[in-house]
Amino acid sequence: MPFRPLSKYWREAATLILTAGARNGTSPMARAVADDLVPGRFDYRVLMLQRSGKSGFMPNAKVFPGGLVDDSDFSNEWLDIFDNSGLGNVDSMTSIRNAHDRSPMLTAKQASLVPNDVGYRICAIRETFEESGILLARPWGVSDANTDTMSEDSLNEWRTRVDSNGQEFLRLCQEHKCVPDVWSLYEWSNWLTPTSFFNRRYDTIFYICCLDKIPQTTHDKREMVKAQWLSPSEILRNFRREEHWIPPPQVYELSRMFQLPRLDQLHSFSQERGLEGCERWLPVRITASDGSMTVLPGDDLFPDPPDLEKEQDLQTSGTLLESRQSTENLNRLEFGGKGVYSTTVCSNINQKFGHLSPMQDVWSED
Repeated sequence: MPFRPLSKYWREAATLILTAGARNGTSPMARAVADDLVPGRFDYRVLMLQRSGKSGFMPNAKVFPGGLVDDSDFSNEWLDIFDNSGLGNVDSMTSIRNAHDRSPMLTAKQASLVPNDVGYRICAIRETFEESGILLARPWGVSDANTDTMSEDSLNEWRTRVDSNGQEFLRLCQEHKCVPDVWSLYEWSNWLTPTSFFNRRYDTIFYICCLDKIPQTTHDKREMVKAQWLSPSEILRNFRREEHWIPPPQVYELSRMFQLPRLDQLHSFSQERGLEGCERWLPVRITASDGSMTVLPGDDLFPDPPDLEKEQDLQTSGTLLESRQSTENLNRLEFGGKGVYSTTVCSNINQKFGHLSPMQDVWSED
């Protein structure tokens, strides 16, 4: 039975913040950056993919891997694959501690028998495979995470097939007796595209996954033109230098990761916090005299409830700084004179669902 979008305004998507230990990286680049590590700096890297300039949505942006949900991600055939794997069921993923205020895309009923928590993880894994060549899968009967379940030639062949037809991801797992490693993905956040994007709005669930070492990675040469493993500090520093640009949700999430510079910390936190679930965030734009901001839930200026259908024409008479100084509870992204390249994260609230607060002013050299 086909997957049904949950909203007439947004299309469902899944994205993956894929991290990997730098010290055990397989590439010369990974080993080189590891040599420079000192206590307090990041001992892991994050996979960033650069979109093609011809992309219809956020061209040239540097993003985490991910994409739109396919009907096949919620195919009931997945239930047989998981049953045959001998790795146990996936019911534990639906045992979230705090169902109240949890994202609607994860609590809404679907026609499929595949739980939302599983279907969206399958989407994130499939899209990561298509865009980077990294297959997060486990052979049947093997309980440990595994990204090397078949030969490189076979992987490349299947990658092409899956890129052309999402249903081929099912065939891959059936023929090679493997299962998407949904257990290694942890629920992280959920972002809605702002209503100002009239033609392309996405309801995107963000997952996070921590690998011990950097796997072989190649961009797809179609949607993506570059694949890089960079530390959060490198990504944000180069962004501020205008060497690349990243969308606001990525700026916010990378700023959160500054709280956990070690991979073991990040993994333990993600695993435990993922059981709390997450809420859905709609950035709401407010114009100031010297720029603009998008306010998020928890900010005193966030409209309750926000208009889900059309953009709200909200303005403040003062500057961004004046608004910040006069607001008690802050959770926003500010865009100053350089627009997106001068993005500033401002948050002083206690995050819901046990989540991290983003660190402020994380643009320093390291």
